[in-house]
Amino acid sequence: MTSFAKHRFFVPPELITVDRIVFPTEEARHASKVLRLTIGDEVTVVDGVGGTYLAEIETITNKGTVACIRSKTLDEGEPSFFIHIGVGILKQASRWEMFLEKAVELGVSRITPLITDRMQKNAFNARRAEAICIAALKQSGRSRLPLLDSPTKFPNMLKATTDLSCRMICHEASSDAPRISSFLQDRPQRVGLLVGPEGGFTDDEVRAAQQAGWNHIWLGDRRLRTETAAIAALSVVSQCV
Repeated sequence: MTSFAKHRFFVPPELITVDRIVFPTEEARHASKVLRLTIGDEVTVVDGVGGTYLAEIETITNKGTVACIRSKTLDEGEPSFFIHIGVGILKQASRWEMFLEKAVELGVSRITPLITDRMQKNAFNARRAEAICIAALKQSGRSRLPLLDSPTKFPNMLKATTDLSCRMICHEASSDAPRISSFLQDRPQRVGLLVGPEGGFTDDEVRAAQQAGWNHIWLGDRRLRTETAAIAALSVVSQCV
């Protein structure tokens, strides 16, 4: 395994050539003003599509930092499975953003913000959400930035996920439903999770999901907030698959 430098940066693939990396303005400013890196310092760069690079700073200014690539690895820090989670958009931005951060850390591949019957908010700050996901990508040592969908109506989510080999919906009323681990014994490689908004899914939504092939799962006796349920479910999947 290639060794990497402690300072990690995100640079989109269009700014990376065969042997050079051109830092975007914000990352260049962070390198020069915050970290005070100098020419010759080694850095780690992730491109969000699976590439992790060990690079050496060649030039460094607020707007013009360039690094020379020394080595590259693929899918560093990535899980062996694909996990797609759909979560009802949360009214409080801080709770939604905390969920996004932890979902990236736990290896999620795709996040779909769900528009459901009981939701209290149908939009979020997409630019800030992307920044949070990028920060979590760098912090966690991953190399692929999860896909963050636009807000999606619940029926459309059901139609778009027929390719998942294991589909589970969290529903607090399903106390007789199996635990998550019972659906992961065969180590499925494409896992789906659905978590409702504050107030949960309606009975009609749960029935629609069941008819579409989603299995009820139970997370225990205590009533969990949306973001807690999502993080708990993702934690189990990340340990079992």
